Amino acid sequence: MKLHLSEITNDVDGRGYLGTRNHTVTTIRFYDLDDVKMEGFNHQNAIQGLDIIEERRTQGPTPVFSVDFRPAFGMMTTFTCLRIGLVDANPCTEDVVPNG
Repeated sequence: MKLHLSEITNDVDGRGYLGTRNHTVTTIRFYDLDDVKMEGFNHQNAIQGLDIIEERRTQGPTPVFSVDFRPAFGMMTTFTCLRIGLVDANPCTEDVVPNG
């Protein structure tokens, strides 16, 4: 998953929007997915938040990670996985749109 991340600040611009800083394009790889649910995939797929919760199981490999991409506009996705890896993280400007 390639994501454009930023930190929201309390600064407000002339249009009334909160400011952002520390823009980063990062690639995260999820391994051994299970229970995948995806709805609303579209051209933008902006997320409001990403929750990753480590869970212990009584059967099967443990720990397992419960992943929830909370939508702002577009894709809602949930799944579980056994491993998560950070592939890369590169500073960028706020107008960069991640691709490929």
